[in-house]
Amino acid sequence: METLGVPSPVLMERAAVCVAREVLAADRDDERPVVCLAGPGNNGADAVAVARVLAGWGRPARVLLATDRGNPARRDQIAWARACQVDVAPYAGALPQAASVWVDGLLGTGSRGAPRGAVAEVLRACADRPGARVAIDLPSGLDPDQGTVSPEMFQADTTVTFGRSKPGLHVTPGRARAGRVVVADMGLWPPPEAGPDLSLIDPVAVAGWFTGLPVGPHKGARGHLGLVAGGRGTPGAAVLAGAAALRAGAGMVTVETSDPAVRAELVARRPELMVREPDAGPPVPGARALVVGPGLTDPGAGGRLAELWRADPRPAVWDASALDAIPLGAGAPVGPRVITPHPGEAARILARAGVGPAAASEVQARRLGALAALVAATGAVVVLKGEGSLVGHPEGAVAIGTEGGPALSTAGTGDCLAGIAGALLTRGLDAWSSARAAVHVHGLAGEAAAARGVPGAVAWDVVEAVPEALARADQAPGWPTWVRG
Repeated sequence: METLGVPSPVLMERAAVCVAREVLAADRDDERPVVCLAGPGNNGADAVAVARVLAGWGRPARVLLATDRGNPARRDQIAWARACQVDVAPYAGALPQAASVWVDGLLGTGSRGAPRGAVAEVLRACADRPGARVAIDLPSGLDPDQGTVSPEMFQADTTVTFGRSKPGLHVTPGRARAGRVVVADMGLWPPPEAGPDLSLIDPVAVAGWFTGLPVGPHKGARGHLGLVAGGRGTPGAAVLAGAAALRAGAGMVTVETSDPAVRAELVARRPELMVREPDAGPPVPGARALVVGPGLTDPGAGGRLAELWRADPRPAVWDASALDAIPLGAGAPVGPRVITPHPGEAARILARAGVGPAAASEVQARRLGALAALVAATGAVVVLKGEGSLVGHPEGAVAIGTEGGPALSTAGTGDCLAGIAGALLTRGLDAWSSARAAVHVHGLAGEAAAARGVPGAVAWDVVEAVPEALARADQAPGWPTWVRG
């Protein structure tokens, strides 16, 4: 309104048409009405406009006002709706038992903190009602910037947001409450400017990075990756990381481990992998890049790993137990570093750094804040794993992964991610691009493994799906739907 000079009623009409289309797509049952829940602000005005548009299209719709308070825009919309014979009534302590679609227009992007008063009461009453659910701009009770959620919150099947998507719709835990995200442009031209520091991982960009990587006339030119990984009882982590790296295009992978039984088992399980016994020099000296940590169980390795972090200039991915050996507060690492903690590992790093949060549940509740603290503590590119993995850059940029699924919630899939990222480093991609590309391809591989229909997909299924993911790296089924309106 301020930048383009477009009046508020014009934007509301465009927004209402976009939402009404999604309401029709959500449920075409004409027997039960669409119930639009309206809060006091512009989001509530949008909800009233949606009901009016639907009524004009012949779809039964009614409005329940959560509160008598309302801004001028909502008052105008109520007057227009009533003039069009739309039922607009105050919430009187009870909701209909069912609706074909519930439309959430209670709180908008300007709201912060937990819903209160009558709005919270309406959200509680709506929580167990049957019917499809469409949220306007974002589900009420969701923080649009951080993705944090309130106990009273609207669970959406579809969220229709405007102009551009909002971070909270894609960051755990908010992404699970947003459902399918639809971005409606509302006819805005030029489109609103995008900030440079926060984005979704772009599948087209990822595919372009792969296209630009040299295939190499021989295995050495393709890239040699060193794995400091595997221990007695956990050799599988090195196998998974090494095999994923080969599937992602590394020319050679050498696993360095001090246990001869583990070395023998690695070769037996995966003959493409090479093995090496540690010596006094740097690990895998011929390798172009390193992956450090998967399955590494040597309790005396901490000092050696800390020195490796400080002194080895090669690009490296640090994962699993090696994360506990990272020297914190030492400034920028000597070489490019990507670290890949899950929430529990992230909590341990933050506890050591003394910056909190110190519990995995706290990390999950405020993932963007935890990511920023991890980047500051380590000076590395950080991949905070989990549904909607986050990637943070030391200069402040953040990228959010849209892909992945339940197949990635099993043991060993994190080792696959480390291997993919390591392969990209050894093939010449920079740390920031390698981390984002690895998160995207890893997510696609998890989805491909699950789509094969085998119950109980495991980490090896994800490894086997990496080539398929690479072949369709330009796709993103979890990317928001773009519509014009």
